[in-house]
Amino acid sequence: MSTVGESAKRLVARAKSAYEDRRERWAWLDHLLRTLERYNDRRGNLYAASISFNGILALVPIIMVAFAIAGFVLARQPEVLQDIQDTVVRKMPGQLGDQVSDIITSAIDSRTTVGVVGLIGAAFTGIGWISGVRTGMTEMWGGRVQRNAVMSKVWDLVAFAGLGIAFALTMAITALGNSGLTETVLGWVRLDGASWAPILVRLVSLVVSVLATWGLFTFVMARLPLVRLPFRNTLKAGLITAVAFEVVKTVGGIYLESVLRSPAGVAFGPILGVMVFAYLASRIVLYAAAWCATDPINAEYQIVEEPDAELLRPVVISPTVDVNPTPRPAALAAAAGAGAAIAALVGVVRRR
Repeated sequence: MSTVGESAKRLVARAKSAYEDRRERWAWLDHLLRTLERYNDRRGNLYAASISFNGILALVPIIMVAFAIAGFVLARQPEVLQDIQDTVVRKMPGQLGDQVSDIITSAIDSRTTVGVVGLIGAAFTGIGWISGVRTGMTEMWGGRVQRNAVMSKVWDLVAFAGLGIAFALTMAITALGNSGLTETVLGWVRLDGASWAPILVRLVSLVVSVLATWGLFTFVMARLPLVRLPFRNTLKAGLITAVAFEVVKTVGGIYLESVLRSPAGVAFGPILGVMVFAYLASRIVLYAAAWCATDPINAEYQIVEEPDAELLRPVVISPTVDVNPTPRPAALAAAAGAGAAIAALVGVVRRR
């Protein structure tokens, strides 16, 4: 038994030695392991869950604003609105089509109210979401940073609006790459009839999507954490995040195509898909922030969290001892009364 135990100990020691040797020799492996350690030590999963919840909550007013914009557009194009309502009536069974058509008309009539409520709701929920993203990403750099209670909300609102516009532009570029524009360009150069043209179109759209997302997340990694980083120091993290997002989007598209084939999938599939995508996206961003924070080129930007001043205040222990305290008047009166009563009782006993 001792021989087996000693062999097991030697095997474990050899494995540990090989692990440390590989970690020293392979810089990428050491960087990856330090990224995982940083993410776990700084409660990455907890922040990811909080960010995804606030993100889903912020989607509701954003959708309201989108519906209001669509309502303003359709109100100025009654022929398009009529075509949509006629299509809905034909597709829906029985009186359900008429009910949905009435709902569309009601939504367009109240587009101003829906838009105002949506904008206010988007401002409040957007501030909460962007604040959570900032806090989570800053946590990967080593701690928290004290911010002004008022101005932080203002800058978070500006950042939320700016990111929304940048994300919309990124999605537009991605959609443009997946549209028929690339085929038109191939037609201009007389390559539309080639057998490999569809593959080229797909590769071009993929490259366009990754490049647009790379630029967006390079900016996010450099400016959202409360650490002022040079953009060149976040290029690698931005590229990793862009590739990971492209993989998640591709898998998400396959998922939606599979679940939308059944009535249950139509009802619950998109909701579950959005929840899973939001959580995965939050984890990807935080992992990328941890990767960027553990990169040796960013060692000088680490945050040293300052302890609370109240916790640093010295505690003075000074015991107070009362020696021969002066009796209070009430206590003296009570003692005198008790003495008089005892004396009277003793005199009665003696007389008997």
